[in-house]
Amino acid sequence: MYKNQLTQILTLIIFSFIILMAIRLTLFNFYQDDFFNLSNEEFYASLFMGLRVDMITIFTFSSLFILLLLFTIQPQRRATIAIIWAVILNIIFILSFSDVLYYDYIHRHISNEIFNLANDSDIITGMAFGSMIYYTLGAAIFSLVFLYMVYKIFSHKLETFIVGKKLFIITILTILSLVLGVRNKLEGKSFGSSDAYAVNKVSSGNLALNGFFTIYRTAKISQKHNLLNLDESIKIVQTAMHSPNTPFIDKKYPLLRAYPKKNKSKYNVVIVLLESFGAEHLDGFTHYKELNVTPYFKQLSNEGLKFTNFYSNGYRSIFGITSIFTGITIPSGFQYLGKGLELSNLSYLGNVAKNNGYSTIAMQAANRRSYRVDAVSALAGFDEYFGAQDMPNVEKVDEGRKPLTGTYDFNMLDFYHKKLNKMTEPFLGFAFTDSTHSDFHLPSKIYERYPHDLRNYNGSLNAYIYADNAIKRFMNGVKKEPWFDRTIFIFTADHGSGNALNPIARQYRPDDKPLPSIEHFRIPLIIYAPKIFKPEVIKTLGSHNDIFPTIANMLGWKAEITTMGSSLFDKEVNERFVYFFAGNLIGLVTQYGYIKYNFKNIVETSTDDNKTQKMKKLLFAIDTAEATLLEKNWWTK
Repeated sequence: MYKNQLTQILTLIIFSFIILMAIRLTLFNFYQDDFFNLSNEEFYASLFMGLRVDMITIFTFSSLFILLLLFTIQPQRRATIAIIWAVILNIIFILSFSDVLYYDYIHRHISNEIFNLANDSDIITGMAFGSMIYYTLGAAIFSLVFLYMVYKIFSHKLETFIVGKKLFIITILTILSLVLGVRNKLEGKSFGSSDAYAVNKVSSGNLALNGFFTIYRTAKISQKHNLLNLDESIKIVQTAMHSPNTPFIDKKYPLLRAYPKKNKSKYNVVIVLLESFGAEHLDGFTHYKELNVTPYFKQLSNEGLKFTNFYSNGYRSIFGITSIFTGITIPSGFQYLGKGLELSNLSYLGNVAKNNGYSTIAMQAANRRSYRVDAVSALAGFDEYFGAQDMPNVEKVDEGRKPLTGTYDFNMLDFYHKKLNKMTEPFLGFAFTDSTHSDFHLPSKIYERYPHDLRNYNGSLNAYIYADNAIKRFMNGVKKEPWFDRTIFIFTADHGSGNALNPIARQYRPDDKPLPSIEHFRIPLIIYAPKIFKPEVIKTLGSHNDIFPTIANMLGWKAEITTMGSSLFDKEVNERFVYFFAGNLIGLVTQYGYIKYNFKNIVETSTDDNKTQKMKKLLFAIDTAEATLLEKNWWTK
């Protein structure tokens, strides 16, 4: 007999923790070769992360039942509530253990692809009652025994039932514990799958995560990425991306390419990713009338390598970060880096940099947990990471102008400058600005040339003026540093921006003509190193996915990586393309133009039918190859 309702509840919670940890240790014992690179310290740190993952999993799906059981007195009603709770826990256990078996096929946890397994229901049923029959029977027996035991435990009459003031206090403490357990973080965004990596190793995340957690955290109806046969798709993509300078090297990982080590100077690389810096609005890049909002950025582009045919691979900041860090366009229906994409083995920019002797640092002007960039940066191999909370205010701010979120761009860029001064050369840095994101809070009225509004086109133009000024002050500062002449600066945007055709824009640029919608994906790219590169306007087609391989090639890094891009300096690439994702659409830009596809029809094209069909086949091949190789964990070693 149980003393009170709390001891009953705790019994089931503790049992659930034991079962999920036992499943995790079973995974480890079944696939020890996948975890050999974990030291003893890393192994136990990963298990601790696993406890946190299990806590989130259990508390998320148990909270309602725990609270109901605190107040239900009658034994049969308690047993009914407990049985419903136990059924849900049993589903968690069964799916988590099934994931251990599924792991054998792709060597990562299952994610939202589980919702597409119905297409293979006959195969799954055959396995369940064929080669997996003993596991199936074991699961059935376990389920029956578990449900029976839960019924017996909760149908017993309690010795005492906590009531009154004591119950009130216990309830408050329970709610607080549940909320903290589900969030598992005191500040910022809640704990995500990318936070489960105790160390920057895929094996650490695989050990810490459980299958049920990865399923419900990536739960989203995904598109069927089977537009072409996989083998045909791979051949088409290999043909398009072929270059004798970066050969494909592994049949198991068919898009894995080798970048040979070259005897080049180990230049530093400083990346600045600019929030919402759409090319259509920027002086030096726009196809519209220039409004003199980014004069310094234009000067910088004229003094460096100016890429005028460059695009984002997605429409959100985290999509751009994902593409720069990994060289991947997020397939439609997939989760982005930090929310599930990292369950597959990926090539990471920071890791390759470190393997080639570089120190690494990343930061953003938004708060640390924004987009989970803290965890994402660690996964990508950046040893240090900072957010707005770490950056002192050095900007001249008018009274009452403190930003509501994050920090002003110059605060971050000045912080970036000072951190780079302390880095061991050669170094790779990444910084992401924030002030050009709506709402357009600016530090002073001096930047408000247009009637300021926090959301509309006037606000964005004023924000560009401020960001341009912040970049100018940053560059004027770093030009005085001894490491400047040895450094390559890369300026680009996370994604494009709209507002080009609204009434206020018409007021300033009355002769604007509508441009193709693809223009909203066009962004600037400047590679600036006046002691290394002579100024040049480059019309080579490119995207975020090309930045990673461009850096590897530019610096002569030795690397074996898989990306959906190629070096912008490699003139022997067979066919350049931009593969992008836009909500329920995917699309492609090539030398012929662009197309957009909604998984049923081509919904937009800029060229004739013959070229559209050629582009459609290439798009289908790219989408099928990338999504399938990621799902099967055949992307990279």
